[in-house]
Amino acid sequence: MLLTSSPFRKNRPLIFLLTLFAALNLVSAGNAQAERRAAIVVGNGGYTFAPLTNPLNDAKLIANTLTELDFDVLLFYDVKKAAVKDLKEAIRAHLVGADMAVFYYAGHALQFERQNLLLPVDTTTASAKEIVAAAVRLNDLIDIVKDDPVGVKLFILDACRDNPVAKEKGLDEGLAYTEAGSGQVLIAFATSAGEVAYDGTGINSPYSSALANALQTPNLDIYDTFRTVRGDVRQATGGFQIPWITGSIETKFVFREGGAEAAIAGSEQPTEAGKGLTIDEVLWSFIKDSPNPEDFGRFATVFPKSRFAKEATEKSQVQMAALSQRGVFVNGALTSAPIAADILVVGQSSAASEEFVFQQAGERAVSETFRAWPSELPDTELGMKALVTDCDLYAADPNDPQRAVPGVSNGLVNVRDALRACGFDLAADINNPRLLFQFGRVLEIARRYDWAEHYYELAGKQQYSAALVNLGYMARVGMGREVDYKRAFDYYMQAAAMGNLRARTNIGTAYIRGQGVPELPEEGILWYKLAASSGWSNAITALGDSYSKGVGVQKDAVEAAKLYTAAADMGQIDAMSNLGRAYIGGSGVEKDVKRGLELLLKATDMGNQYAPRFAGQLFLNGGGGVSRDTKRALGLFELSARRGFEESYLDLAKGYQDGSFGKADLPQAYLNAALAERLKVEKAGELKEQIGKKLKPDIRRKMEADAERFIEQNGK
Repeated sequence: MLLTSSPFRKNRPLIFLLTLFAALNLVSAGNAQAERRAAIVVGNGGYTFAPLTNPLNDAKLIANTLTELDFDVLLFYDVKKAAVKDLKEAIRAHLVGADMAVFYYAGHALQFERQNLLLPVDTTTASAKEIVAAAVRLNDLIDIVKDDPVGVKLFILDACRDNPVAKEKGLDEGLAYTEAGSGQVLIAFATSAGEVAYDGTGINSPYSSALANALQTPNLDIYDTFRTVRGDVRQATGGFQIPWITGSIETKFVFREGGAEAAIAGSEQPTEAGKGLTIDEVLWSFIKDSPNPEDFGRFATVFPKSRFAKEATEKSQVQMAALSQRGVFVNGALTSAPIAADILVVGQSSAASEEFVFQQAGERAVSETFRAWPSELPDTELGMKALVTDCDLYAADPNDPQRAVPGVSNGLVNVRDALRACGFDLAADINNPRLLFQFGRVLEIARRYDWAEHYYELAGKQQYSAALVNLGYMARVGMGREVDYKRAFDYYMQAAAMGNLRARTNIGTAYIRGQGVPELPEEGILWYKLAASSGWSNAITALGDSYSKGVGVQKDAVEAAKLYTAAADMGQIDAMSNLGRAYIGGSGVEKDVKRGLELLLKATDMGNQYAPRFAGQLFLNGGGGVSRDTKRALGLFELSARRGFEESYLDLAKGYQDGSFGKADLPQAYLNAALAERLKVEKAGELKEQIGKKLKPDIRRKMEADAERFIEQNGK
């Protein structure tokens, strides 16, 4: 059912929604044994005081994804103050009684007196009083469903985006952690308490992309899903944004059952590049539950001989109204928006489509100046317009030396839309090694490892080095297969012969560690030097580490510092952190504590996980012209721990034990020691036992349970 006019005219929405809910309940009653999944998705972007580019796209992506997972979805765009009552009634009527109920909100939010406030798009911002009066209190929404005896309730807030009105007195940026207090309610935050989430430079935020990808991954329960989201967002934002969840549930719920479908022998649409697995069956496995008839129309046109063509044709003729039992789309159709053709959604201006900036993160992310890309390419003979496809825009790898565009980092790839783009583009050019590689890359990100390997192998046979490197990586870490260092090394050697610098660096590491080859550090150093001589910053950093530790070369702190300086100047953040520590300790350079701290803080700002710990230690103790600042030290230790450097939990435990951050807090000390022990930090068990002797058994048990729940919900 599609409403193209404003859904918030007087009395109309409530009547309409209640009528719809009655119909949905009748359907549910007719199949009492069926698990009912319900979702309300809100995307608020059209703010007058601070418009947001991505919430409408984010809401559309999440609504699409949930609809394909058999949720009854209500999608709201740009909710105004007058519609808040209707939104609450929708929550009451639609989510109560569902076995799994999801409320997703993308837009502006802030906190007032520890209360989280979601802002309608027509919020007036003349004063804090007016903002608070217009806002929707998150707790009011939770209260509607928290005592429902049926099912699990999940509130997802991709809502901590930079908000200028938070500067008003009494208002605070970001969100405060909230517990429901009762019932099976989980609350998922796009980032840490009081921190700002990123709207993203592409058409979706990092959080919504990671969430959609995780929801579609087979066999993940709720906690698995959000651990995956946490890791992907942390990677995608270079450690700046780290999602969290709060609350506790007893029910195990899996969003998508089953694994990757096996290749279907005898498909009627074989590719010329290889036998067996075919593009049509791979693509069909992802679109067969799509709520968008256009997906099926395109499939039937592109694959007229496919065994799925008849079903696709039938589904392409289904009108949106026939989908009303699964989704209601308010003020906007639930369809994907190809980047190259139409990146606009309701509420965006034409100016927003003039330029697209590829989303990248990590030590090799290039300047936004280089990543900016016009939506309309020049009509040049043999130019970019003839080369670049939608698949490139969605799925090019920044580490691929043969890519056609700057590329998108792994955690930022929108799997749902990228699979469609690459599948259809590859069908039109089935021997294109770049498209074969990119299709494989998206399948790898989607955790369809067997399928990914198949397309990587097809690309590798055509001398596509990035495909060979990825095959090597999958073998080295045991992705979809047993760890096989020899297999990995063989792939790296093939890619290295083609000049791939990442492969050459990995060969150096293999020789130094003895992985797949005899341990010959001196040989490894030669490969590092070869890759470093071509300007590969990771190889330069690895070479610096070798001189710092005396591995494969004579230990030489001066040479290590020179190499770290060269790599740091190129933006390599591990090198930056190592150079900072060298200045603080006077290792290979003249001791300069302030210069060292400056480098550590710069690496911290760029997302490094190690630098904040070492900067925190400096602030904790002071010295060398740096004043002691225990509050800042605490914040840096916490940041390092959130970014995945487990040793920082030990620093937190010691600091709380000794009262270094203020008054001693033994329960917090024990909690952090317990976390460090679970994450296998050396000597953490000894410290936990020492602290535990000073605590009552019930306090120890509570802290142990809190640590266990934290690991279960958030992973590292």
